[in-house]
Amino acid sequence: MIRSFLHVFLPDDEHKRVRILYFMAEVTFLSVALLLLLGLIKYVFNFMFFDADILIMMAPFLMMAYVYLRYIFSGIEFTEVASKGAYHKQRRASGKRSLLAGLLFFLIQLLINGLPANPDEKLDLIALPIIFTIFYFLFDFISLKRSYRKNKDLTDDE
Repeated sequence: MIRSFLHVFLPDDEHKRVRILYFMAEVTFLSVALLLLLGLIKYVFNFMFFDADILIMMAPFLMMAYVYLRYIFSGIEFTEVASKGAYHKQRRASGKRSLLAGLLFFLIQLLINGLPANPDEKLDLIALPIIFTIFYFLFDFISLKRSYRKNKDLTDDE
């Protein structure tokens, strides 16, 4: 087995680890191709109206988002969910985890920004954690649903 600093960030499950490494390799290839294309556009054709610097600064975040979304949509996160009962139990746990994450987000935001003084800040204090909670649950739900379908198909084939 090859040891790397990445092993700290990767799961112990070998199948998940290999799939995530493939996702990282995909995003690296796509990023290099995109950056080369942007360099070609900016410096060879000398388009003054095109500001590639912003996209270059966003590249690490786009790369992380790509790997995360590929992981979510691949259906490999919940390997133990193959029955309807396990699916419902995990869905309830996802809902609780989402609410807890949203509450934590709210508390951290309150700690950093303090109590709001005007109505716009009050709306931000409430709306951002709600949106975060919805997206957190949505991504968890999509991953759970895909994992359940995949695991159910695997057990049906046996």
